[in-house]
Amino acid sequence: MALFPPDAKTKEGSPFWSGPKRCPSPIEFSVEDDIHFQFVHACANLIAFNLKIEQVRDEAKARALAAQTQALAYVQSKIVVETPEQQKEREEKKLPPPQAVSGEDDEEVLQKLMVELKGKITNNIQVEAIEFEKDDATNFHIDFIHATAQLRARNYQITECDFNKTKMIAGRIIPAIATTTAMITGCVAAEFYKFVQGWTDIEKFKNAFINLAVSIFLISEPDEIGRTKSKDYDPIMGGAVKAIPEGYTIYDKTLINAGSLTFQELFDFLKEKVGIDVSMVACGKVALYNAWLPS
Repeated sequence: MALFPPDAKTKEGSPFWSGPKRCPSPIEFSVEDDIHFQFVHACANLIAFNLKIEQVRDEAKARALAAQTQALAYVQSKIVVETPEQQKEREEKKLPPPQAVSGEDDEEVLQKLMVELKGKITNNIQVEAIEFEKDDATNFHIDFIHATAQLRARNYQITECDFNKTKMIAGRIIPAIATTTAMITGCVAAEFYKFVQGWTDIEKFKNAFINLAVSIFLISEPDEIGRTKSKDYDPIMGGAVKAIPEGYTIYDKTLINAGSLTFQELFDFLKEKVGIDVSMVACGKVALYNAWLPS
């Protein structure tokens, strides 16, 4: 947040935090706040269940224990963030990328925690997995999800919801993860196995259409990728089309490393270097420049 404070401005002078971008803010723990306490109480009891140690279900006792614990102060992470505009300016000036501020990164912190954890684990420790169940009011599952969601909403100034809505949403998400998401992940992973093994025959790859509601599984061979080729006359463009390079696909790109150019400077560059006249510039379905339209 220190890199982009609430009143941060973009290069153009407009607010950086606007529209869907919400400025996060730290929350200072207070045992008197019911949501704060619910988060700590539920999280602690879930970990206790995992480790098969005695849970503290009495809220009064849990509040007393939480009140005796001093929460660590929030420390702003020191990182280097470069916006696309700043990166472009730096590359035009041929300057080196910014160096990260010295300090522990996430990997170093995790390694230290792993060493600390191994020192506390004994051979007698027993760990039990938690199977999610939204309809058990005593297992702290929905309590933890609800408290976590509310705290995140406060971080980003998002409207909070009540407990019943959290329970309803969680009840929909978990079955979706266990069915549709698992099925899609499995299909994609199977294709990844083929790719990393160096398979190149397109007949060995598959497209999958699956509808679990009616148990439809349609597996088909993918088509060859479409390639753009030069034409003397294209009915859509209304004139000749030159493919550079010949047979490029939507996954290819041509990098013009000539700095920041206006359209006219780009057109002059292509005319001089490649010998073509540009009649249209499009981005997706939007035409940014059309030579046949009145200026």
